[in-house]
Amino acid sequence: MVIQLSPEAEARVRDLIERGGYEDAEAVVDEALRVLEERNQYVRLKAAIAIGVEQVERGEVVEWTPDFFDRLTREAIELARSGKPIKDEVRP
Repeated sequence: MVIQLSPEAEARVRDLIERGGYEDAEAVVDEALRVLEERNQYVRLKAAIAIGVEQVERGEVVEWTPDFFDRLTREAIELARSGKPIKDEVRP
């Protein structure tokens, strides 16, 4: 893939390399993509937390007990065995 950068963006990449933070332009792009992925994950997590807070405010909570945890674990194993997809929000 070939990417055409604006002169300003090219200068920023060159500056990052010259300051010794990156080996080459590919390393700069790799880092930028990693940061974008982290930001997207943060946005999804923030939205999930907001949903959880709203559920707590409405009283839609379940007490966390060892039995509840065991049930969740069994359900997760069953879902994994059946090939059903696992939501990104619950992946480690």
